[in-house]
Amino acid sequence: MNKQTIPYSQTTFFSSLINDYLANEEKLHSFINHNCSLQAFADAIAERKQTTINRELLTKQLYHQYKDLSLSDAVKTNIEQLKNSNCFTITTGHQLNLFTGPLYFLYKIISAINLAKTLKATYPENDFVPVYWMATEDHDFEEINHFNLFNERLSIQKEAGEDGAVGRLSLTNATGVAKELEALLGDRNGGEKILELFKQFYTADSNFTQATKALVNHLFGEYGLVIIDGDDAELKRSMIPYFEQELVAQKNHQFIEETTQQLTDLGYKSQVTPREINLFYLDNNLRERIVVEGEQYKVLNTNLSFTKEQILAELNNHPEKFSPNVVMRPLYQEVILPNLAYIGGGGELAYWFQLKDMFNANNVFFPTLILRNSVLIIDAGSIKKMQKLGLEVPQLFEDTEELIKEYVTQHADINLTLSQQKEQLAKLYETIENKAIQLDKTLQAVVNAELQKATNGINNIEARLLKAEKQREEVAVNQIRSIKDKLFPNSGLQERHDNMSSLLLFYGMDIIPTLMQHLHPLDKELVVLMDK
Repeated sequence: MNKQTIPYSQTTFFSSLINDYLANEEKLHSFINHNCSLQAFADAIAERKQTTINRELLTKQLYHQYKDLSLSDAVKTNIEQLKNSNCFTITTGHQLNLFTGPLYFLYKIISAINLAKTLKATYPENDFVPVYWMATEDHDFEEINHFNLFNERLSIQKEAGEDGAVGRLSLTNATGVAKELEALLGDRNGGEKILELFKQFYTADSNFTQATKALVNHLFGEYGLVIIDGDDAELKRSMIPYFEQELVAQKNHQFIEETTQQLTDLGYKSQVTPREINLFYLDNNLRERIVVEGEQYKVLNTNLSFTKEQILAELNNHPEKFSPNVVMRPLYQEVILPNLAYIGGGGELAYWFQLKDMFNANNVFFPTLILRNSVLIIDAGSIKKMQKLGLEVPQLFEDTEELIKEYVTQHADINLTLSQQKEQLAKLYETIENKAIQLDKTLQAVVNAELQKATNGINNIEARLLKAEKQREEVAVNQIRSIKDKLFPNSGLQERHDNMSSLLLFYGMDIIPTLMQHLHPLDKELVVLMDK
């Protein structure tokens, strides 16, 4: 595939916070630990080496979590290296989307793998392990229960009575999704391999955690990707002191709110709202917030209630029953992993900016924040249409109607804009206004009103000229809409809608090494890959 890159700031899909961060704006320096440059990792490595990680526990639990999977040599080597003080992780995390969900699931993981490679080449005396943190404890089933193919949404339903952490939910109804997928793929070349891939991992006797882990290991095990599940009693035991402080002192939300206010004062939007207690109570079919009411700790939407002594005893006896929310999970990650960098999307990184003071207050290392690679893949058919229309890649990121207007205006036999006439009109009315106010200053408003009427009339004529030219160029206009609809589904980025199945169908498994070749997060530009 041919490759082009476009600065994120020129795509209109990224917030001012992310664009300012990538530009290394000084006003954001207090919200980060190290900037996102290759050179800055030297300081990050030196600082991380000073922190204590229970590497023995980490590697022991990783081997335990992999007990039902075959370990590639690369994964085994990486787990072994994690025992060493000069080995660090590069982590990304994501929900357990059905069949990996949107494409950026893959792009996150590939970004982590490639950053680890880049760091090894630059700092060879250290080792770097890419890690995928599975969001097994998340409870938003509707966000993960589907994927899109050919603009059709394939979704799975949970069993009646099932609730709580999505990783524990069964895939009893996976057979129904497989049948839908088979019908949708039809007799397309390569379709049988995609169906086989789905059936191999999404079986009625497995759950979301097992299926996602096995599939991701199948896709990326050879690259040394280590997969970790935070829903682990022994790993959570390391968090008891932090969870205890969260339950008793309830200070973290204050640190986050103060940081958030500073960001808001700079004109940035808040991404997450912290709670007084940022923990859920986790059990079979249950993940509900813990709140304090008077002297009692209660679990929302249940009859569960604890005194302070009882809930601390529960924490010490059953740490696995305490689940961090969106602001505490990053702390959990950084306590148990020798992590250097977190790779996430724009929305994710935005809430990490709110957490720096909380990390400092807990004496936990704050990782370098890296924007994952964002990718647009343009198929051969779309490229052919673009070439015929004379469209360049950067134009694809323009608003559809603006792009059509630009195209039609450029290809019209006459000048469709009446800006010159509007200027002449304004000068004419200025002359009239000057005469009028010499007689009566109150006539100025009358003249301006008439000017506005006349200008509106010209604007109306201009719009009609454009409409007429669009009708003359109907074929080209429809082709532009077709290209935009295909590459930007629902006017959003392709990677947030399409599933890997569409790529596998057209490019086969070779698409993974192709993406590996082209995705490098420190390049800080959106990657456009064009089918040859």
